[in-house]
Amino acid sequence: MPDPTAQKIRFGAFELDRHSGELFKHGRKLKLQGQPIAVLTLLLGRPGELITREEIRKHIWPEDTFVDFEHSLNTHIKKLRQVFDEDAERPRYIETLPRRGYRFVAQVEVITNEEAVPRPPSPPPPKQTRWKYTVAAAILLAVASAALYWIYRPRTPVVTGIHQLTHTGRQKFGHLVTDGTRLYFDEINDGESHLAEVSTAGGEVSYLGTQLDHPSVRDISPNGSELLVSTGPSPGPFWILPVPAGAPRRIPGEISGCSFLPSSSQVVYVQPSDFLHLFASDIDGGNAHPLLQLPHDPVTLYFAISPDGSTIRYDTADGKIWESRIDGTQKHVLSHAFRETNCMDWSAGNKLFLFTSPSDGVSNVWAISESGRLRGREPQPVQLTFGPVSFQCAVASKDGEEIYALGRTRRGELSIYDAQAGMFRKYLDGISAGSTDFSPDGQWVAYVTHPQGNLWRSRLDGSDRRQLTSSPMGPIIVPRWSPDGRLLAFMEWGVQKKIYVVSADGGAPMLLLSGDFQPADPSWSPDGKFLAYGGDALGMSRNPKEARSEIRILDLSTKQSKTVPGSQGMFSPRWSPDGHYLVALSDDQNQLLLYSLASQRWQPLVLPIQSRGTRVASPHWSHDSRYLYFVSAPNKVYKLGIPGGQPELIVSVAGTDTAYAAMPWNSWFGLTPDDHILMLLDRGVDEIYALDVAYR
Repeated sequence: MPDPTAQKIRFGAFELDRHSGELFKHGRKLKLQGQPIAVLTLLLGRPGELITREEIRKHIWPEDTFVDFEHSLNTHIKKLRQVFDEDAERPRYIETLPRRGYRFVAQVEVITNEEAVPRPPSPPPPKQTRWKYTVAAAILLAVASAALYWIYRPRTPVVTGIHQLTHTGRQKFGHLVTDGTRLYFDEINDGESHLAEVSTAGGEVSYLGTQLDHPSVRDISPNGSELLVSTGPSPGPFWILPVPAGAPRRIPGEISGCSFLPSSSQVVYVQPSDFLHLFASDIDGGNAHPLLQLPHDPVTLYFAISPDGSTIRYDTADGKIWESRIDGTQKHVLSHAFRETNCMDWSAGNKLFLFTSPSDGVSNVWAISESGRLRGREPQPVQLTFGPVSFQCAVASKDGEEIYALGRTRRGELSIYDAQAGMFRKYLDGISAGSTDFSPDGQWVAYVTHPQGNLWRSRLDGSDRRQLTSSPMGPIIVPRWSPDGRLLAFMEWGVQKKIYVVSADGGAPMLLLSGDFQPADPSWSPDGKFLAYGGDALGMSRNPKEARSEIRILDLSTKQSKTVPGSQGMFSPRWSPDGHYLVALSDDQNQLLLYSLASQRWQPLVLPIQSRGTRVASPHWSHDSRYLYFVSAPNKVYKLGIPGGQPELIVSVAGTDTAYAAMPWNSWFGLTPDDHILMLLDRGVDEIYALDVAYR
C-alpha cells in the first residue's frame, strides 16, 4: 500500500501529485481537477483492492450534500477513463466490479518526498582521432538542418490591424461566409431575420431577397455561387439558395450541422436519428451514406473540411478537437485545451484553420497555421485576439492574409416595462444583468451578469451585493431561490451541463446533479423537498434512436430521481407556486404542456397563432399561480389563464433588441414580485471586422 505521506504516485505514463491535486502525463499537466482527482486519489491509496461505491460516496460527498450520486460517480469514472484512453471492457487502470465498486489494477510506484532526482551520466571522454573531421561534419549538418527548418518552419499568424467593415448598429448572429469578394451573414432588422451581404472592403449592407421564413446562412459552395441556408430550429430544413438571385431548393429531410463537401457535389450533415456518424449525400438526398464515425457523442457539433476534401476536423462533447481523413481513418486528437469551440473554418487556400473559443464572457479567435507544417509534428493553436471585442465567428480570405470576423461588444440594460407609458424604464439602475429571480419574501434578487455569466444577489435597491460564483464556473443560467430563501439552485451551461446549489450568504457551490443526462432548468417544489429538472438522455444509451429528453423530479431526502410519466420529448419544467402543476416546453418549442400532479396527466395549452418557425420560450408562473407567462418571437410576451384560458398579448416590443445574460439568445424575460415584465435590453454593438494577418 502506498505510503500515505508520499506526495507523488506514478503509474504508467501518469504521475499524481497528491498535495496539489494535479495529474501529469509524461511531465505535462492535464486539465483534470476536483472530484475526479479525489476519486483517483482514493483508488491509488489502495491499489488492487475493491473500493466500494459507498466508500467513494462517503469520501467525496458529505452526508448533508444533495447530489445524484449514481450519475455523478459514473461521470467522474468516465472522465478518468477518457484521460487514460482506456475501455471499460478492457481496463488497464480502473476495473469495474458491477454493482460493487472499482479496483485500481495498474502497477503503482511511490515517489517519496526525499527521493533525489538522478543525475545524468557523465559523457565519455572525447575520442582524439579524427576529431577535426567530426566537428566539421557536425557544423555542416547543423547549418543544413537550420536552413531546412527555416524554409519549412511552422509560420505563426499574428494580427497586425483591425478594421470595421459595417456600421449598421444592428444585431448580427450565426455563421459568416465569403466568396472572396462578398461576406454573407444574418442581421436582425425590425425584429426580423435577414440574409445580409457586404463587400470584403466594407461599405453598405444590403439584404438578399428570399421568401424563406427566418433564414440563417450556414455555408457557401466552393465556387461561391450558392448559399446553404437553414430555417427553423435544428434539426430542421436546409435549402440551397443561388446568389445573387434565384429560387431556393430544399434538401430532403430534417438534419443538423449541414455543410458543403469540397471537391464534390455533395453535402455533409448529422441525422437526428444517429448522432454518432457524419453522413454525406447528393443535394437531392440521393446516394446517402455514412462518412465517418465520431469517437464520442457530440453535444454541439462544429466541423470544417479541408479545401481539397481530404481531411476533417471537428469537436466533441469532452472538449477535444479531432482530425481524421474524410473516410474516418487516421483519427487522432488535435487539441484538448479548450472547454468549448465554435464556428470552425478552413481557408480555401489551405493556409489557416480558424475557430473561436469563449472564456470569461469574451469569445476570441484562434488559428492553426497550415503553412510550413513539419512532418510528424502536430500544429498548435495560436490565440489571435484578446478582447475586449467578443468575436463570435471568423472566416479567412482565400490567401489567408485577412480574417473576417463577427465582433460583438456585449452590454445589456435590465429594464422594467411600464404598461401605461408603453415603454421600458431602467431597473436596478439598468445593470448589465438578467436571468433574475426574487426571494420568497420579496426582499432579495438574484441575477446573472452579462456577458460574464456570474451569479450575484442583492437587495432590491441594489445594496448588499454579493458575488456567488466566479470563473471558471459558468456561464450560469436560471437561478432559482429555495422556498425558505436560504439557497439558490442554478444551472451551469457548458459542454457538460450541471446543477448546483449555493447558500444565499455565499460560500462554495455544491454539485447537485450532473452526468450523461445533461441536467438543466432546476425548479423547486413549493415545500422545498423536491427539484424538477429537464435533460437529454443522449449518452445514456449507445443507441442514438433511444436518445430523448424528459422531465425528472429529484427527491432531496433520498437523493433519487424519477421520470415524470409521459414527459419524453419535453424540457424546461416550471413548478407552479401552489404546487398543483408543472409546465414544460416541447423539444421543438412549438408547444407548452401542463402536467397536473393530481391526475398525473399532460395537456397542451392553447397558444397564439404563430408563423412557421416561430417558437415559444421562457415560461413563468404568476406569483398566485393563476397565470402562465411566456415569450414568443419576435419579443412578444403573452399571459395565459390556468388551466383553460386563452393567450392574451401583454407586451409587444418587435424591433427592440433584447439579450439573454451571458448566452447567444434573445428571448429572456422575467417577472418582478408583483408580476411586472423585466427584459434585458441589448445595448451592445454587432459589426463585421477585417483582421490583417502576418506570418512570423
